Amino acid sequence: MSDEIVRTHDNLGEDYANQEKKEVSVSEVVSQELQPGHFYHRDPGYRPWLRSPGPRKPTPHEEILAMMARHLNYAVLASKGTLIFSIIIALDFMLPKSPKELEVTGYNTSLGGTIQMELNDGSVINISKKAMRKMRSKSLTVSRTRLFSVPYRISDKQNNTASIEISIYGNFIFMPLVLLATSLAGVWYKKGFELRFNLGVASFFLALLNIAFLHVHKF
Repeated sequence: MSDEIVRTHDNLGEDYANQEKKEVSVSEVVSQELQPGHFYHRDPGYRPWLRSPGPRKPTPHEEILAMMARHLNYAVLASKGTLIFSIIIALDFMLPKSPKELEVTGYNTSLGGTIQMELNDGSVINISKKAMRKMRSKSLTVSRTRLFSVPYRISDKQNNTASIEISIYGNFIFMPLVLLATSLAGVWYKKGFELRFNLGVASFFLALLNIAFLHVHKF
């Protein structure tokens, strides 16, 4: 009887010891799982284990890049369209000019201090005071471009000539050249999408400026 009591006591001791080992091992595993994996960072507030498991929200710059990638085809199309437009401007400049006999009906002074000549066909030409001093009569021959009717040169009956400086083919000739270079780069450059998109947008706004400068001789 005493031997059975001793064996029972020994079994209970072994079971208690095994239970303590299991509890210790479980607590070690749980503490290792909860322990952060990053032990040092220069920012004391850095807590990567506290981050939300959801998807990361894109930054504003990443959203802009994604928008550029989605609309890249439209930007390239704008570059192609403005390239065609710049070629048309170049043709307008190179083709022979169309002369026309006109009479000056009046003069005005623009805000920039230049002279506005009102002609009998209802058109207006803005010329510099230097060019105005060369003209000796009100009967003029105005040479215009074939496509956009931009005045290029004027002459009077005494063959005094003067170029129209205030025009897209005068002092503002750099505008078609910049448009041509920008649109060419947008069409032929094939690497990446950010620069190609920006070139397409720049070409579009340069084309609008060139349209405005086609009429600068009137103001």
